[in-house]
Amino acid sequence: MFSYSGLTAEQAQRLRSEFGIYALDTGRICVAALNQKNIDVVCDAIKQVL
Repeated sequence: MFSYSGLTAEQAQRLRSEFGIYALDTGRICVAALNQKNIDVVCDAIKQVL
């Protein structure tokens, strides 16, 4: 299951390069991979690139 996050291509690239979190340049992210062990890390990374 995927979701369009609204992130820009630059923000998605920063997620990949700085945090190892893969998002397409369109901002699409696989939300099916989120779980209780990684949700805080992913949210913190997104917060930092916004």
